[in-house]
Amino acid sequence: MAVENKSCILVVDMINDFVTGKFGNQNAIDAVKIAENTLKKIKGHLPIIFARDAHMVNDPEFRVWGEHAVDGTEGSEIVKSLSEFPDYILKKRHYDAFFGTDLDSLLRALEIENIYIFGISTDICVEHTCAGAFYRYYNVKVVSDLCACIDQSRQISSLNNIKINYGYMPVKSEELLKEVL
Repeated sequence: MAVENKSCILVVDMINDFVTGKFGNQNAIDAVKIAENTLKKIKGHLPIIFARDAHMVNDPEFRVWGEHAVDGTEGSEIVKSLSEFPDYILKKRHYDAFFGTDLDSLLRALEIENIYIFGISTDICVEHTCAGAFYRYYNVKVVSDLCACIDQSRQISSLNNIKINYGYMPVKSEELLKEVL
């Protein structure tokens, strides 16, 4: 089924370990609250896709970050307040939600050209997913108030990197709603 305006929402790693668990912080909790209100309004208007970390035991990424978001654990699950919103859920093992997943195939099947991306952590998985989208020729806007970093001091520099390196402009959730509703 084609999406009339060829747009979708892509939520990256709004999972327990990144919101209230191992890497959780107040900025992530706040972003999830705003995301919940935003997604309530969008549900049914655009496809909502969640990409969530689901690492295998002894994943090589653990050398950098320690064990987190192991597939099948509570830490890898979407936070409860957002669990009703996904139309599609993809497991990912790498920073980039495109790498090693069916995300690109799903977007092509839905005839998506425009992606609104947000999630945690802006400077890691969101930024790398923006790179993946760029290399696949998608138009992207990053919804900045629905993003958070594990180290929030990196938020502004990450949004600037995304803008400079990929030409993707940050928007606020209010602008997103005006554009899609």
